[in-house]
Amino acid sequence: MDFIRKIREDSDLSDLLIDVCDVEIFSEFKVPEDEFGHVTYNISGKTFAREANGSEFILLEDGSVGYWGSEGRCGRIADDLKSFFALMVNCPYWTDYLWEDAYEDEEELREFAEEIFEEHADNALECEFDLAEAQQELADRLEIEKKTDAVGILMQFYHSAKREPRFLFTYTEDDGSTHSGTGSVFDG
Repeated sequence: MDFIRKIREDSDLSDLLIDVCDVEIFSEFKVPEDEFGHVTYNISGKTFAREANGSEFILLEDGSVGYWGSEGRCGRIADDLKSFFALMVNCPYWTDYLWEDAYEDEEELREFAEEIFEEHADNALECEFDLAEAQQELADRLEIEKKTDAVGILMQFYHSAKREPRFLFTYTEDDGSTHSGTGSVFDG
C-alpha cells in the first residue's frame, strides 16, 4: 500500500494524522533541510513529512525513514514506510519515547510506554479529544494494526535507530569547520 499517496489524496485522513501524531504529509517530496547549504547527509533521500516544530521525515534511498530534528536530533527511525506509520499510529508523539534506558528491559519499556500514552491521553481529554478513539480510526484507515502493547513496535523502532549505517548529518560552519551528529535519535 502506498501510504503517502493515500494520505495525500484524502484530506480527512491527512487531518487525522496531524491531530493524532502531529505529522503533516507534504503534497510532494521536497529536498531535505540543509540549513542554507550548511547541512549535508551521508544517505540521500527526500522529505515527505514534517512535524509542527519543523522537524522532517525523510524517505532514504534504501527505503528506510530518517528523521532530521529542528533541535539537532538526526537518525533513522524506521526500516520502511509501513514501520514508520506503525510507530506513528501506536506511539503518537514518538519523541517522548526516547529514554534509552527503558529499552534494556521489556517490562520496564512496557510500563514506560503505558505511562507516556496515559499522559498524552489525559492531556487530549482536557481538550475534549479522545486520543485512543482517534488513534484507532487512524489505524483502521491506514490499515495498520493498533497494538494494545507497543513494546514490539518500540523495539523495532529502537533497532532501526541503532542499525548501521547510521543516518548522519554534517554541519559545515562558515569558516569550513564541521561537526556531525551521532546518527541516533536517542543521542540528541
